[in-house]
Amino acid sequence: MRADRPFFLPLAITVVSALLASLLFVSAFVAWLAEIFGSLKIPCLIVGAFLAVVAIIVYKVSLKSYFRQIGDELGVIYSVSRIIRGWIDWAVAFLGAKTTEEGE
Repeated sequence: MRADRPFFLPLAITVVSALLASLLFVSAFVAWLAEIFGSLKIPCLIVGAFLAVVAIIVYKVSLKSYFRQIGDELGVIYSVSRIIRGWIDWAVAFLGAKTTEEGE
């Protein structure tokens, strides 16, 4: 890849185009099912339930382990920050004790 060619704009256009295409596909599918069923409520429920099942499957398969890993990393960050906070408190207490002794 050449350094002088833009990267972000084509990527953003691709993502927006994919989102719009999927939105148009779902809308067309709902409209087609509405013609078959004679109502708009039933196709919306069918497509909504299908997309909810797909979202649950995607979460269970790929995102659950990712969120668990993020939680573990945040736990490590919290532990390290508590250790550093303890060192800072010790240093402040130590330096504070030295400055009060010198001032007397």
